[in-house]
Amino acid sequence: MKQNYFGIKIGCFILIVVLLCSVGQGTAIAKESSLTNQASDWVIMVYLNGDNNLSAAQGTILENIRQAGSSTQVKIVLFIDQNQAGDTRLYYLDGTTLTQQTWPTESSMDDPATIVSLVTKVKNDLPANHYALFISSNKGSGWQGLCWDDHGRGQMITMPEFLNALNQITNNGANKLDILGIETCMTGNIEVAYQINSCVNFFIAYPECAMAGEWPYVQSFNDLKNTTAMSPKEFAIDIANHFVPHKYKPQRIITTMAATNCSYLPSLASHIDELGVFFINHLDLYKNQITTALESARIYARLWYIDYYIDFYNFLDLCNISDPEFITIKNAIENTMNAAVIANTHISDDPAHGLSIYFPRRAGDYNDSLRYTTLPSPYEATNFAITTHWDEFLKTYLGIANNTAPAKPTFTGSGNGKVGVMYDCTISTTDAENHQVYYFIDWGDGNTTGWLGPYDSGEQITVNHTWKTKETFTVKAKAKDVLNAESEWATLAIKIPITPGKSRIILIGKITSVEINKPMGFRFLPINVIEIDHIEGENKSAKILNETYGEYPCCGYLPFSEFKGIVTKKFLAGVWVV
Repeated sequence: MKQNYFGIKIGCFILIVVLLCSVGQGTAIAKESSLTNQASDWVIMVYLNGDNNLSAAQGTILENIRQAGSSTQVKIVLFIDQNQAGDTRLYYLDGTTLTQQTWPTESSMDDPATIVSLVTKVKNDLPANHYALFISSNKGSGWQGLCWDDHGRGQMITMPEFLNALNQITNNGANKLDILGIETCMTGNIEVAYQINSCVNFFIAYPECAMAGEWPYVQSFNDLKNTTAMSPKEFAIDIANHFVPHKYKPQRIITTMAATNCSYLPSLASHIDELGVFFINHLDLYKNQITTALESARIYARLWYIDYYIDFYNFLDLCNISDPEFITIKNAIENTMNAAVIANTHISDDPAHGLSIYFPRRAGDYNDSLRYTTLPSPYEATNFAITTHWDEFLKTYLGIANNTAPAKPTFTGSGNGKVGVMYDCTISTTDAENHQVYYFIDWGDGNTTGWLGPYDSGEQITVNHTWKTKETFTVKAKAKDVLNAESEWATLAIKIPITPGKSRIILIGKITSVEINKPMGFRFLPINVIEIDHIEGENKSAKILNETYGEYPCCGYLPFSEFKGIVTKKFLAGVWVV
């Protein structure tokens, strides 16, 4: 499913804002000097990719860690690149003083060679009993890649590239990283965990998305300094236990964090391989049960309008299949996951179990690229897909094992209308195998057409609908062929003169760095903005946004269609109707 930014309704009224926009404000920096090369218990490396919309946020994270400081037995390395030219910096933290090291003035944070160079240098400079690497970036994509750099090489680090980098810095797994933490959306994923398992002992990540500044660096680093004998497992658990989960309603985010013992990933993959084979061999019998479980399972990353990352454990629990072979496989998987996931922090009513898995519902979503026009590296290139039959099962389930789904439909119609008047929309698509196709239309008001057809490939049809309320409706249409391979959704906005929504956010004040993206909307950095929230189902609240910490909204754009007021380069006044 492609991103639908136009329809995003993200009221980041809970966005944490901070003051620092770049490293150096109120920060103690010393010229390069050599810390003692005597082996310490721990060396912690923090890879802060801020050459994107997290530039200010990463500067603040660095400053927070600096203020907490290092110790003789817990040495901390801070590596940061922000959104200006020539602002890459490598610091060794000496107490609370940043000791700048020799490093090129600009690095591509989306280049795996940068990670290799950093870790290699640090290991040569700072011997230790244990090494931990934390990578922080925006625009996470699960197995599709990590580390988005607005001024880098133009492509995130793919899973094959990431493993190659880890092999270089661990001597092909002979000297594993004790801990790898990845602070970015959707990386708490079975495919990612399996990719790195030969080079990492413990893995910490978000299966879901989260807000900048929520990773508990300072709390966990302080615990480690106070108890340097802490084992890697204990440290990984401590980090996850310090995480505070939240439910962010406008963004549809329910945050969660988990720590995983990577030594269990080979056996977990082996059991999932058995499951993939079982599902393939029994798909005619159990497809309905699989689909029902899929439709009810915990979905991650709804923020990005995708639904193909699900909680794997929760999915298995919901599979109502009584076959003894399935039950044996299911029990083996769940027992292995119970042992592998050593810490799992989530709110009480969230069925999150620490690791997601890739399970697209539509053929058009298989190998669909979340961040790029073309996917840099396909699912089949992940070690998990290479090792298991999970990808073969997905293709069989989606009807694309030897078949191509129809193209995304062309969907047109009037963008405006009136209550009670019938409007026509036209839709067509083509099928690579020239199969006949069916269409499914979701009118956005709770009504759908069901599957219409069959129609010939390339044939244009007309459908119509009457809307009964004044609202902006996002109408969606998809196609499937006779083998049930489904296309991705096409969307069309229909405006039936808008009445105010049930939630309103009043914004007025001084801003900077306004970014306008037509026709989606705009976003900005608040300098001194009054925000008054009238969120449906919540108490009225007010706050002053007077520190720039990432952009507002935190993700996506404030849609033009939902903002009533004025916005200039330096000033904002209006109402966001959500």
